[in-house]
Amino acid sequence: MKAKVSTEWLSGCSGCHIALVDLHEKLVNLVDEVEFVRVPVLMDEKGYPKANIGIVEGAVRSDHDWHCLMKMRESVTTLVAFGTCAVYGGPSGLGWLYPREEVLATAYGSGPTNTPGDRPMGDVPVLEDSVVPIDMVVPVDLYLPGCPPSPFYIAAALRRLLDSKAPPLHDQTVCADCRRKMIRRPGTALRKGAITAADDEICFLSQGVVCMGSATLNRCQSPCPRRGVACTGCNGPRMEIIREPRLDIRTSIAGTMHTMCGADEADIVRYLEADAKTYYSYTVASPAVYKKPTVELREWAKSGVLA
Repeated sequence: MKAKVSTEWLSGCSGCHIALVDLHEKLVNLVDEVEFVRVPVLMDEKGYPKANIGIVEGAVRSDHDWHCLMKMRESVTTLVAFGTCAVYGGPSGLGWLYPREEVLATAYGSGPTNTPGDRPMGDVPVLEDSVVPIDMVVPVDLYLPGCPPSPFYIAAALRRLLDSKAPPLHDQTVCADCRRKMIRRPGTALRKGAITAADDEICFLSQGVVCMGSATLNRCQSPCPRRGVACTGCNGPRMEIIREPRLDIRTSIAGTMHTMCGADEADIVRYLEADAKTYYSYTVASPAVYKKPTVELREWAKSGVLA
């Protein structure tokens, strides 16, 4: 009997669903084992049919998201948090930094494309008090972060759910698939704001460029560093950072970077804190990050401008 799969799209960009479609032949290969009963980007199914596997993209940002997620959880046996928004809150999680009324006042009171003071009226979803990952609302059985997750890992996750003999998803970092060489270069200065480096063969950290690969879980196969752009951490923290209360994204990167290029560790930490909206942009709404005793995201963001 085929396993039934249902998907939902909450507050997100639909990129994770597009990645699902990008499975191409891998999706075709699953036809004999899987029946998709609900996929918003592929079919017009308004209800929530009973299914073995539920795949949810996007964070919970509105009351509409909340109700849809509850219906999805009730209709499926196994629920997958699909993509970084569902797992950690994602980029929309930056709304967690500010009270709901402040967000609305900024967007509609002084926004450049709106008549000051006018707000949406009528039958529109109501914003929740904040942005939350889906496991803050319902139990989740499997997490598959990524912005979006690589089709390789999507196929691996589905295979694991369909076949108990499938190998587990590994806990390696983005560095595992990066071809750059980590070489110690003492005396190299921290290059603030840089996302590229001159030498395509050498690790970004060795060249003074902040790359989050060493602190980020690999669910992407390292496409950015391979193409000359430093990792931005879109897959979320590596497992050691999640498990260890006092190990944090910025201190992990700063320690590794100090070893590679010799830049002052405290200076790196301060730089990452000052630009926290960039370096925590995918994970700011996750309690796995903001509840750490060393993290003060709202305090770090107070001097910034609401994005």
